[in-house]
Amino acid sequence: MTNPKNLTTKEVAALLNCSESLVRRKDMKEKLGAFYIGKKALRYPKESVDSYINEQKKQSSKKTSEAPTAVKKTLRRKVLHSKFNLF
Repeated sequence: MTNPKNLTTKEVAALLNCSESLVRRKDMKEKLGAFYIGKKALRYPKESVDSYINEQKKQSSKKTSEAPTAVKKTLRRKVLHSKFNLF
């Protein structure tokens, strides 16, 4: 049997192109399936990190393929337009 590769915080941060402190946040640890080895050594399963990256790529491609949303007409916008005679 082959042992699955577990990544360190530094390696995950390099893969995600973000800071180590962002990777250590509680919500990111949950999303990436982090676990501790001993008291301090934090590790992330490579499969979980890869699936997270693929999921983020899918979400970003969906956002770019959608049509841009229209600007909401709010009361503040109306006040600014009427005050400065923009329309």
